[in-house]
Amino acid sequence: MPNLPLTLAVIYESLRLRDLVMTLPKLLAEDTVIPYSTWTDDGIISHHTRTIKAGSHLIIDSPACSRNPFAYSDSETFNPMRWITKTDMGVNNFSGFSMGVRVCIGKRMAEIEMITVIGVMCKEFRMSHVPQEGEGRDEMVKRVLKGSEELNLRPPKFGLKLEKR
Repeated sequence: MPNLPLTLAVIYESLRLRDLVMTLPKLLAEDTVIPYSTWTDDGIISHHTRTIKAGSHLIIDSPACSRNPFAYSDSETFNPMRWITKTDMGVNNFSGFSMGVRVCIGKRMAEIEMITVIGVMCKEFRMSHVPQEGEGRDEMVKRVLKGSEELNLRPPKFGLKLEKR
């Protein structure tokens, strides 16, 4: 895996933009200070904190965290290099696998599996999308990136053409 850092960066950037987990419920064991920022229509930013009491239920909106413009520069743009350079504040606070003592127990295994599958697929096959009739690239990208957001994100059906290298 150390030889495929860009593959892992692409995976993390994909998860950041289209996180499968929509919410992370937490029960606070102790009083916790939560920082947050707001801004006016004029673009004036103000930073605040709020103390949440122990025993409170807290729901983390994972997609909102992953697209936070205060944590990720140009947060709506696909940029895997942010994970290589680690210049964005958010890469150290990525919530896609949860965080802290409750981090996903299968995180490392999932990373290894994703890198293995994507690495082998890219090595063995040339991949291209199968557009719907009369569909251009921009329309295809918009259709494929639109998922149904319920408890988790479910991507739409789309065609993928694989050609052996």
